[in-house]
Amino acid sequence: MNRKSDIVVVGSGLAGMSAALTAAQSGKSVTLLTHGAGTLAVSSGCIDVLGYVNGSAVADPFEAMGSLPAEHPYSLIGGEETVREALSWLKGVCKKGGIDMAAAEGNHRLITVMGTLKPSCLCPDSFNPDCLKEVHRAAVVTVEDMKDVHPGLIIDQLHRYDEFAGKEFMEAVLPCPIEHAHRNITPLDIARHVEKPEGLKWLEESLAPYAKLYPVLLLPPICGMKHSQQIWNHLCTVLKVKIVEMVSIPPGVAGLRMREAFKKALNLAGVYTVESAEVVRAEVEEGVCKALYSVTAYGECGWEADNFIIATGGLLSGGISTAPGKAWESIFRLPLEAPENTEEWSSPDIFGSSFFASMGMRVNSELKPLDADGNEVLANVRFAGRILGGYDFAAEKSGHGVALATGRYAGMLAGKE
Repeated sequence: MNRKSDIVVVGSGLAGMSAALTAAQSGKSVTLLTHGAGTLAVSSGCIDVLGYVNGSAVADPFEAMGSLPAEHPYSLIGGEETVREALSWLKGVCKKGGIDMAAAEGNHRLITVMGTLKPSCLCPDSFNPDCLKEVHRAAVVTVEDMKDVHPGLIIDQLHRYDEFAGKEFMEAVLPCPIEHAHRNITPLDIARHVEKPEGLKWLEESLAPYAKLYPVLLLPPICGMKHSQQIWNHLCTVLKVKIVEMVSIPPGVAGLRMREAFKKALNLAGVYTVESAEVVRAEVEEGVCKALYSVTAYGECGWEADNFIIATGGLLSGGISTAPGKAWESIFRLPLEAPENTEEWSSPDIFGSSFFASMGMRVNSELKPLDADGNEVLANVRFAGRILGGYDFAAEKSGHGVALATGRYAGMLAGKE
């Protein structure tokens, strides 16, 4: 038996959750089909709107949007105004979920655990590095046995940048609070431990000696999970120091924090979420999608709706399938433009633009799919996030920005129909 909703959204990443929540807030009944945790679980939890254009760093992402091609997702959905509205909306979602976000007119230059600087437009308060502009000394902190967080490496890398070249950094290693660990610990392990009273006490007491010597402490993202804002505020107040969390590699602590905020909002909005629902096919009649079908442990299940939003991601997430010389969207089997010569799919420049990173669905200004001749092929289906073509999320540093803005936009349009 099929289940009927006004709108069905496929995908549990930032685009899918933004689309589902927006549509539900418009008063529609929404079903969210998920297969896996989504990219937020491995992400920075920061919104990279636009870091680079044609290989050049961008100071103001909104100003730079005017130079993007017409087929870029930002251009299709209205550019600066639409993106700004989506960012403002996300701040509200995060605020209700217990996370204060630090916006910027331009890009923040966030510090990573690799010692590099990451251009990002919207980040949690705890990641905001602006306080470093006012000080000359800081401590770079890790935890004993923590994987891939090495203060010496971070300091050496930071000194390569002009804004940090003259600053004094100190290496600090905190004792590991987790006994008998069977593997190297991650920031996620410590962040979960800090949620416990004894964990918070450990972190406060361990940081206290360094807080007396340095006005700023750089930490991996270990200031809790569900109560990270409260914990960060508490530590900064009690220790009388500014704490800056650094962007880490997966697992994405801050991304998981944001995901929890979304899950709370989706639940309050009445979104019906189905986990472990891999969508394998669609029922289409005369250019209109009637239903999607997922496979579960109990067999095939149908999901009917008036409108559908597909936010299944790209190659890594399974939204796009490929074979030598061709590519296609995985649910509707819609063909994607791709060079027949697969050598043209990649670039010899490891940091250059690559077709692998830009392949995706061609859509119109309503995010509905188009064929090779520019004709709309599905009247009630929209695409959002990484499944879209027309941009290189890796080279541009625009992944979460496009996901948020197009997911929000798709949800708004579907909610009006």
